[in-house]
Amino acid sequence: MHRDPDAPATADPATAAAAPTAYGLALPDLAGAAHLLRPARGGETTWRVHRRVAGPGEQDGAPPTGGPPPDGHDEAAGHTAHLDAERARLGVPGGGSVLVDRASRTTTFTTPHPLSDAEVVHPHLASTAVTVAHWRGRLALHAAAVVAGGRAWALLGERGAGKSTALYSLVRAGLVPVTDDVLVLDGARVLPGPRCVDLRLPSAEHFGAGDDLGVVGRRRRWRVALEQDAGDLPDDVELGGFVHLAWGQSTAVDTVPAQHRLPALLDALALRLPPADQVGLLRLLALPTVRLTRPRRLEDAERVADALAAHLTRLSASAPPPRPTTPAAAG
Repeated sequence: MHRDPDAPATADPATAAAAPTAYGLALPDLAGAAHLLRPARGGETTWRVHRRVAGPGEQDGAPPTGGPPPDGHDEAAGHTAHLDAERARLGVPGGGSVLVDRASRTTTFTTPHPLSDAEVVHPHLASTAVTVAHWRGRLALHAAAVVAGGRAWALLGERGAGKSTALYSLVRAGLVPVTDDVLVLDGARVLPGPRCVDLRLPSAEHFGAGDDLGVVGRRRRWRVALEQDAGDLPDDVELGGFVHLAWGQSTAVDTVPAQHRLPALLDALALRLPPADQVGLLRLLALPTVRLTRPRRLEDAERVADALAAHLTRLSASAPPPRPTTPAAAG
């Protein structure tokens, strides 16, 4: 009998129920970083993670011989993706490769040095998340996100726009975190990412927070593991809208004109391919979308976050419920 590779059922349901999760995936091989993940809610697909150290003379990150031509770009990994309907081969920042296999539901990292569970969870799991999302017909955005007023709000911006600092500032202002780097959508529903945020040194010093991980991926990181009891996502939280982050001389929150929303969303796609859910992408254009302009001064971060949190909560209360798309297969 043919087995649907995307079906959520697993050979060992107990394993999936006990495994920590992120992005709709149950991850039994990452139990050592369970404090950075989330408990299962049901419907997750068990996804196995294997790690191997590259042998002498092995060419890290090379596409498989005879594989498909490069046809996408994974913002999370920052490397060209070789992707077809069954497998993806991507480069790992810092050296190495990752092979994502749809049929076996496995990801295999080959790197010069062993990867810890925490390093896999963030940032390296993001490449698996965006690949699986594409196969499932879901949207994946390069974005941070928080919950305000019962809805998720995505923080969009180019590298250096301060997404992680804004996310942590909003969490300190009382909002619930969804994800730091990649936002996966199942229709209108968000699939939360790891429960942590990786800061850069100035933000870590300003907040007095974060453990120095050294260089992981493409940059040095100061990781804040967000408290398990500091509030969690409600079940089936839906996307409420978008916040475009920009730098400026003063603080302002303005509505983004409709004609500017599609280019920003296309720029935010985590995989540089035609979106898997094109109808869903167009429906996102109707969601409330604002631009937050603020100074680069970290001493203003708390004040700006308090004002933005209040604004998003008001928008959530006044906006009609988002019109959900038809969800893809569960998990």
